[in-house]
Amino acid sequence: MSAANTIDFSGLPLFNRIDARDCFLLFDCLGCRIRRYKKDDYIRMDGEMNSTVGTVLEGSVLTYTEDIWGKRTLISFITEGDVFGENIAFMGNGMEKPDLVYKSASSTLILFISAGRITHPCKNACTFHHLLTQNMFALISAKNRSLMKKIDVISRGSVREKILAYLSMEALRSGSSTFRIPLRRSEMAEYLCINRSAMTRELASLKKEGIIDYDKNLFIIPSPEETL
Repeated sequence: MSAANTIDFSGLPLFNRIDARDCFLLFDCLGCRIRRYKKDDYIRMDGEMNSTVGTVLEGSVLTYTEDIWGKRTLISFITEGDVFGENIAFMGNGMEKPDLVYKSASSTLILFISAGRITHPCKNACTFHHLLTQNMFALISAKNRSLMKKIDVISRGSVREKILAYLSMEALRSGSSTFRIPLRRSEMAEYLCINRSAMTRELASLKKEGIIDYDKNLFIIPSPEETL
């Protein structure tokens, strides 16, 4: 638990409104554990993801679906403070599990929590345990909204429209017209379901026209006055 002593869990959305001292009490109550992954490590569903929910303390995680032929499609990216694995952990026995694969996009630190202990309060009926359950379902709701936004983005008709819709989403999420995207170019193309070369050409065209500017993962959307 030495890693836990250096982390302020009260700053995580999952522990919203829970006192910092109570956050550490929750470790024993919830069967928490922490694990670090290197970039591009896979987080195995049949291991630490089985019946647990992960929340990202540092770094980011990519979520893929996988078909019977092994083809993978990037469906979401989880950044610091977000949860993942809940769509497996909270499913009842006998229900068909989704074919999901989780991969660390960078050096990533993850807190794992037993799903059963989230939904079934301990015998002490701690107030902060009840708050944690509320926070978990608020995060799941926010994640569902994020997936709906992705559906809106990839349903656009052209490569340009998909790129602009995605950048608009990221700008709104950051609250600024200058922002960094969490995806590499190959991952961005996967997320948008478009050809990487076509995406690169369209990004260059948008930059040349002054509609956007960028340097690697840093993007700027100029104000209308600046594009005149």
